[in-house]
Amino acid sequence: MNVAESPMVQIATIAESMPGSLKLCYGESDMPTPDFICQAAHEAILAGHTFYTHTAGYPALREAIANKVFELHQVRYAPAEIMATVGATMAIYAAIRALVGRGDNAIVISPAYAIFSNGVIMAGGEPRPVPLARRGHGFALDLDRVRAAIDRNTRLLIVNSPSNPTGWMITENEQRALVEIADRHDLVLLADEVYERLVYDDEVEGSSPRAVAPSFARVETTRDRLIVVNSFSKTYNMTGWRLGWAQASAGTIKTMYRAAEFMTSNPAAMVQQAGIVALRDGERYIAELRDHYAQRRTQVMSALQAIPGVALPAPQGAFYAFPRIDAASDSTAFTAALVRKTGVALAPGVGFGSDGEGYIRVCFASTEATIAEALSRLRNFVMSGGS
Repeated sequence: MNVAESPMVQIATIAESMPGSLKLCYGESDMPTPDFICQAAHEAILAGHTFYTHTAGYPALREAIANKVFELHQVRYAPAEIMATVGATMAIYAAIRALVGRGDNAIVISPAYAIFSNGVIMAGGEPRPVPLARRGHGFALDLDRVRAAIDRNTRLLIVNSPSNPTGWMITENEQRALVEIADRHDLVLLADEVYERLVYDDEVEGSSPRAVAPSFARVETTRDRLIVVNSFSKTYNMTGWRLGWAQASAGTIKTMYRAAEFMTSNPAAMVQQAGIVALRDGERYIAELRDHYAQRRTQVMSALQAIPGVALPAPQGAFYAFPRIDAASDSTAFTAALVRKTGVALAPGVGFGSDGEGYIRVCFASTEATIAEALSRLRNFVMSGGS
């Protein structure tokens, strides 16, 4: 099986062995899960939520997810069209295993988190990365390349927006174009929307920031052609809790949870109960979190743009900056030297596919002080020629 260890893991391993290292390589916040969610899990344990649930999750959680999707996107899903999973990772893998087999291929809009390509490889298929195009100060979908990559063995079209690692956010017109392509070629769209609540591009003076990124659920009305994956991890700082979900047709969901029964079974019962409370009571927390990340985004953009030889596409969503650095033509070697010499751990762009080579990923879900120190060290490293 041609699944290699991620270069990001290699950098993180070096950082873990260095006391006082500054780790902006991981895709998670350094803030803890909020108290109201932790308390909900504690109360759920005391109330006896310590047993197996249905593989697809408690009916109450599936209904709560369906209600939140309607609140945000005005699209109605039935609980039978929702499946709770052990993190979004499980939802993605179950979807790929349900739809891709030996000899099949899947289009992956890239750069992208390695789970997509590796999941396709593990299912016996061929991932076909299609790179985003650099346009102006950001990225855009290259529809001609998408069309050119499709053949009679293509089964899936995979897109993550807001994007890890680029911060790119798909437009509604681009969504409609992909839906048209999927319909024409009888493909299923797998849409990873885990960063949908962390968006910034509509922030203008005198107006409120956009509350949510556009969802494919608003555009693709044929449920058998769409699987939307989402998660509690980024929205509520619940990365270690491992709770996500998938939205699709009832038939697709049943296929996915039949597979999940023999891989992970159900998400932990008390975590599901905490998820219900997060969905019910979490809107004020999400707004505060987005404001915090928006400030860190401004800080990171300003610091990176002041470094010679750095070109930074403006991140529209998620909590990553993805600068191209002249000195990082070999991004793995660059980030390895950076962490060894300065203690700053950043993710090499090639860890998100060959289309990410020459870039690095900076996670800005951290404190102002940590980011300031890390980027100061990065600037000094670049200015000194890496010595």
